[in-house]
Amino acid sequence: MWVSKIRKEDLTNDVVDRLLFEGLNDNGASVDCIIVLGSIKAAKYRVPVAAKVFFSERSEKMMLCGGKIRNFSGESMAEADNMYKKALELGIPETSLILEKSSQNTIENILCSLLELQRSMWLNRVKSVLLVTTTYHMRRSLHIAKYLFPSHISVYPCPADDTITKRDNWMNSTEGIDRAKEETLNIVRCVNNKVIPDFEI
Repeated sequence: MWVSKIRKEDLTNDVVDRLLFEGLNDNGASVDCIIVLGSIKAAKYRVPVAAKVFFSERSEKMMLCGGKIRNFSGESMAEADNMYKKALELGIPETSLILEKSSQNTIENILCSLLELQRSMWLNRVKSVLLVTTTYHMRRSLHIAKYLFPSHISVYPCPADDTITKRDNWMNSTEGIDRAKEETLNIVRCVNNKVIPDFEI
């Protein structure tokens, strides 16, 4: 089934499962940089997964992406700053962290991360990156990154589970179903708006 042909009425559990979760496991590769995409709960779910990768010595650098200003425990700050605080708490050295604080959404996370990679590491020297985001958000993020990144840079997925949109439980709550189906339609919209190329599932 081509993604461009998927309609809301086609969103069976099987279609959602294949589109959001199939074939997106971390392959254990070592990379030049771990890129963590921002969200209001990224510090809770995504940064610990990225830290585990870092401490397994698979990368010496971690980029925290997200310029959107949010309220975190009564304090307003960029998503990247909130993740930075968490990364330091987990023991990531300050010298290993790169902050990207311009982006306002997923596409901009990817675009702005390229600029920060250039400034901190030189893009021509970067051969591979590991993309960390919530599991159900990974397919769209990965396709955007693979489409926008230079062809010499390999992009690998590293999904981070939250509590209600895991592969084995998203269908068990109204919130999980709504979130998963909306993300599926986001992918369809990205394809139809030529943000990413069409693909089959």
